[in-house]
Amino acid sequence: SAVAMAAREGSGSRLGGMAVHGVRSGAKAATRGIVNISTVVQHNPAAVKIFCCLWGLLLSMASVLSLLNIIDAEEGGKKWGVTETVQSFYTFFFGLLIFFCDAKESWANACFGAQKKLFHNFHFLATQTGKAFFYFYVGSITLFLLPKSQFWKFTYITLGGVLMLLGAIMLTLRYCTSCCGGARGGDRASG
Repeated sequence: SAVAMAAREGSGSRLGGMAVHGVRSGAKAATRGIVNISTVVQHNPAAVKIFCCLWGLLLSMASVLSLLNIIDAEEGGKKWGVTETVQSFYTFFFGLLIFFCDAKESWANACFGAQKKLFHNFHFLATQTGKAFFYFYVGSITLFLLPKSQFWKFTYITLGGVLMLLGAIMLTLRYCTSCCGGARGGDRASG
């Protein structure tokens, strides 16, 4: 009985060792798979890239100006609420993300490899479909920010509307190959 128990304990530790080895092997394989997947980046045409970069910078600048109250954020004595302030804070960072997504690879990666890290950690931003839905999201929160000031209301409606339009353009480039001159949207390059 003691011999049988010792045999079971020995096989249990062997099984435990095999399980640990299997988990480590699986983790290594998963890490390699993620790294390989995230190196494929879908690129937009140059005109779309330029417009996206410009619009991302405009969104960030408008957010900073509104947060610092450089241009009157008050109208009729009503100041910005907490919700509007927090959303402006987020749209500042989202504007920078939009800029880095479509900036020239050598420029964006000169800043601590920002674009490469961005695409590695947030792979959906490396695809046209992922970027398009991200632009829809940022565009919708920007569009519906609707501060009290007529100037900021117009500014954010314009910024949000154009971001949503850019998202639609990206989806058109990706999925409507017959109307966009070939498989341009499916072009891939290592990045």
